[in-house]
Amino acid sequence: MPAALILSLAQLWDAPIRRVLLRALLLTLALFALFAWGVFTAIGHIETTGWPQWLQRFWAAGAGDAAAVLLSALLTWLGFTSIATAVMAIWQDEIIIAVESRYYPQAKGHALGLGVELAMGGRAALRVALINIALLPAYLLLLVTGVGPLILFVIANGWALGREYLEAVAARHLSLGESRNWPRRNRWDSWGIGIFTAGLFAMPLVNLVAPIVGAMMATHIFHREREVEANAQ
Repeated sequence: MPAALILSLAQLWDAPIRRVLLRALLLTLALFALFAWGVFTAIGHIETTGWPQWLQRFWAAGAGDAAAVLLSALLTWLGFTSIATAVMAIWQDEIIIAVESRYYPQAKGHALGLGVELAMGGRAALRVALINIALLPAYLLLLVTGVGPLILFVIANGWALGREYLEAVAARHLSLGESRNWPRRNRWDSWGIGIFTAGLFAMPLVNLVAPIVGAMMATHIFHREREVEANAQ
């Protein structure tokens, strides 16, 4: 795992990776700007008629704007992982190809195609979104602990992310059934990649490169495990 991380960080600013990073960042930020606008617009249209007078005055004095800011921040933090995962699916093949071309030219896989990438990425994004929606009450309850929401976020999202990154790499080299089974066969690798990537997603600014680092680490670990298996035979 440490070797995969070091190699991934060393390649992070290679031209092919930079191009993907720039495109993904622009699209992700545009989507979240649209998302924030939607939240502010929806809260701005809340009808306060019938509310107690003191609550109407409190809402008009700035509580409505504060609620919009807080809700946007919370939903952005929880939704960033799923949105970034879905966006990265568009170019994830380019990330894997860049890593394989530099480090594993003798073992390049076949391209998946945009349709397959979007299907896999959409499934991963949906799984992450559903997990975080289901855990939203727990996140709110754990706010009093300070670090409770962060720990729960990393554990819950780590399970989903590691599986998806490894499967995306395995799908370029194995049959559909084998690629889906690969994360289960290598569950500690899956958990390691997922927990580390989820930890990156939890940190502002660093989370912008989290999906790329996760995909790169998964590529290294997949090829290292295949080399181990080949040598053991």
